[in-house]
Amino acid sequence: MTDAPLSNALDRAERALQRIERALGSRSPAPAPRDEELRAKVREVVEELDELIREVAA
Repeated sequence: MTDAPLSNALDRAERALQRIERALGSRSPAPAPRDEELRAKVREVVEELDELIREVAA
């Protein structure tokens, strides 16, 4: 059994996080409530990515 699916999932997760970081870096500072809303959305996405990675690893 190879770990290629896990490696691919980790690569996709890393690319997704890089896209998020670039998108956030190119934006002007958001008001505090909006900032917290974005942080919550990012947390949700990261949790989903973690779940996908766990599924692939199983």
